[in-house]
Amino acid sequence: MENLVKTPDFFKTFCHNVLNAMSPEDFDKFSQLPSDRDRCEYVAGLPAVKNLTIVREEKSVKSIERALALKKEGNNAFQNKEWNRALDLYNQSYIATPCDPAMDVAVIFANRSAALYHMGKHDLALKDIAGAMEANYPRDMQYKLMEREARCFLAQEKHAEALQSFKKTITALDDAKIPEEKRSKMERDAQIMVKMLMKTIEKCGNQKLKQKIKKEDTSQMHAALEFDYNPTEGRFAKAAADIGVGETIVAELPHCSALLERSAQTHCHHCFKRFLAPLSCPTCSDALFCSTECRTVALKTYHRYECGLLPTIWRSGTSIICHLSLRTLAQRDVEYFLKIRDELEANEGEYPIERRLKMSNSDYRKVCNLFKVSAKDRSVNDLFQHTVMSFFLVNCLRAGGYFDNNSSEGVVHEIAGFLLRTLQVLQFNTHEVFELQTGKTTQDRKTHFIGGALYPTVSLFNHSCDPGVVRYFRGNRVYVHAIKNIKAGEIVAENYGPLYTQEDREQRRNTLKQVYHFDCMCVPCQENWPLFADMNNDILRFRCDGKKDCGALICVPADTNEFMIRCVDCGEFTNILKGLKAMQDIDVMNRTAERLHNSGSVDEAVRKYIEILKTMSDVLVPPFRDYVLCQQNIRNCLLQYGNRV
Repeated sequence: MENLVKTPDFFKTFCHNVLNAMSPEDFDKFSQLPSDRDRCEYVAGLPAVKNLTIVREEKSVKSIERALALKKEGNNAFQNKEWNRALDLYNQSYIATPCDPAMDVAVIFANRSAALYHMGKHDLALKDIAGAMEANYPRDMQYKLMEREARCFLAQEKHAEALQSFKKTITALDDAKIPEEKRSKMERDAQIMVKMLMKTIEKCGNQKLKQKIKKEDTSQMHAALEFDYNPTEGRFAKAAADIGVGETIVAELPHCSALLERSAQTHCHHCFKRFLAPLSCPTCSDALFCSTECRTVALKTYHRYECGLLPTIWRSGTSIICHLSLRTLAQRDVEYFLKIRDELEANEGEYPIERRLKMSNSDYRKVCNLFKVSAKDRSVNDLFQHTVMSFFLVNCLRAGGYFDNNSSEGVVHEIAGFLLRTLQVLQFNTHEVFELQTGKTTQDRKTHFIGGALYPTVSLFNHSCDPGVVRYFRGNRVYVHAIKNIKAGEIVAENYGPLYTQEDREQRRNTLKQVYHFDCMCVPCQENWPLFADMNNDILRFRCDGKKDCGALICVPADTNEFMIRCVDCGEFTNILKGLKAMQDIDVMNRTAERLHNSGSVDEAVRKYIEILKTMSDVLVPPFRDYVLCQQNIRNCLLQYGNRV
């Protein structure tokens, strides 16, 4: 079984072997088990799973020999002024460098800071200089770092900081093992800079003040967003007051998130931001970080158990949902889950929505009872495979030392039960985190899947084939904006995949029934809206603007010669001349918006598109082609505020 774990996509084979060993009587016993914990204990007792062996390993073994060879190549590239190539090689050298001795890490930090300085990446260079000093960079060479630090501050117009760094350069030169002539020249140059900076500060003050960075709250919600419940729709989001197109509805950090393997060498393991000069886990080469803060959080929580296990998880061939399930448990200790176990059993994980919204996003109780298909509605085979998966994941946690202080079999079964519950929740509530890959034109842009995450608030949104929102991500933080005007009392819906513009009603309903187990009754499904390709430009869909304000649909041929049209609902007349004039204005506004968008003026373009959509909404009733295209243009603009490469 240990050799099996070394093969690609091994979980499928492992699960197949366990299934084949089950008799009809075994499945019957399993189907009658009352709880997730009992199911996990049953599977753990099967002979077919007994020999599964999970051990810590490293995807890329750290090697000082390899690190030194890469550093040498980096030095050659640096001497040839190939700054980007030098940076890439220094990154590789750093990732391959063992944490002991720290001196080797310090030298690579110092070298990398030089490449970053020449690239104009002064903030990153300063971080590497600090890292080199913290790792005990050789005392006789610290003058180089102090002078580089001073030059970085100077480039940022941080005069007071630059002054102090030039003073430290002069002090560090006392320990420098360099020719006296070079020492004297550097000292004179530094003294000249000290005098100049003192005069500059005295005359102008340190004009480049440090900016206070406002930390974003865990979750931010639109004041008009509220949540309700009914037996038909379950829990759902709705507007307590009008929400305008473009307004931010939710900005939220995830309960848990996990990168895909293909993104692990380019994005921060913790916050998903792309990095230029990563920090590595001290032990493995699989987890890279954008900052000391992200690395510290990861090493204190989930990565202390995942370190050395990521290659096994990635190689298993399981989905991102499985990794997210493990991450959900790994970010809190065993004692936390044992503490909340009785409470969850007593109330079945049900909490009033007002209390749930006030919980921290890291609180498991906030997500434990998001939508999932109950055990009685699942096939026995499906539930069994999920249980086998939880067995694999709990053994990964065991191998990572998660149970070192509480390793009784009963506790292991309890945690496996939590894993099984989490797998079922994540199956229906995981969001794909993506970044925008830009091209030469707006048409060349496309989204690229980099990882998965669970967002407690956004997961409460129901589906519509005509969604009211659009999502984008900054790192792993999700931003949700209104993509149309949402009136008070209306549902605030997102989309689970099928869109009315791309698939017909039968296809959409079949997909949603099969994957999410519900019959879609959104407006496009009830009214059987046409596909985008089938929308008829020969018919104009005006909104009744009579005194009774009924807002009903009035369909008018595009070539009509009549301007006063009677509404069949309220009997009043609507002057469509106003609407026709608005459509002419929209054509001009569209050309302006497209020009702004193509020139990169995203803020101005999105404001213009929002103005267009509001104008159309006042006089026309969707669906129609120009409305759909305008929504798509707003979406394309908003995506550029998120992750992009």
